[in-house]
Amino acid sequence: MKTILLICLTLPLFASVYKAKVQPYEQVTLSAEVSGRIVKLDQKDELKMLDKKVLVIDHALESQELKNTKVKLKLLQNQIAIKQGQYNRIKNLQGQSRTTKERYKSELLNYKMQAMDLKNAIARLQDIISKKEISLHQQYLKQLYVKEGAFVAPGSRLMDVEDQSASRIVIFIDAKDRTDIEKKMILINGKNDHSYVIEKVGDSTDAQYLSSYRVELVKSGKAHFGEIVTVEIKDK
Repeated sequence: MKTILLICLTLPLFASVYKAKVQPYEQVTLSAEVSGRIVKLDQKDELKMLDKKVLVIDHALESQELKNTKVKLKLLQNQIAIKQGQYNRIKNLQGQSRTTKERYKSELLNYKMQAMDLKNAIARLQDIISKKEISLHQQYLKQLYVKEGAFVAPGSRLMDVEDQSASRIVIFIDAKDRTDIEKKMILINGKNDHSYVIEKVGDSTDAQYLSSYRVELVKSGKAHFGEIVTVEIKDK
């Protein structure tokens, strides 16, 4: 899954004052990791806060294969237990030939190798199935790019999801404001009781804004997403 932080363009109004947009704490663009046909997706879920399974790509064949493989593993484990008991009874008996003992040991090791292969197959199938189901947990489904019945390939965009449990403000500041910023007062819309705290501060200038340093402010709880605010950095 690829995480994208929505970064707003911030323009300095005058020294130490910047404009920025309040964004959700995080936005994630989910893409298909495996191919298949979408068999469950409700378009009405768009623009809602959700806590449920929202999308399923057909995995009927993988689920049946997983069920069969688990049965095979259980039967093989029974065979291993029987063969282990047989080998334990003869391995120290002087009356049994070395050839017989080695044969029992070889058969036991072969069964165990088969069991490892089955366990790997089960893990692979479980991984495929997990990638064909998407559940959201108290997340906001902002946009869907596909519909039920559509066939998707690996890399196809599926949906945009937001974490609205907190908000983020990104500003690009000059070197003067960057110096000892942790010791400075940050005002938002002229107030210092806004509860925003500094989460990230760039140590080098931004790749796009070559003379500016990126600073990210975050606050837990709901916010007016999309609101344009002024951010002022002042010496205490």
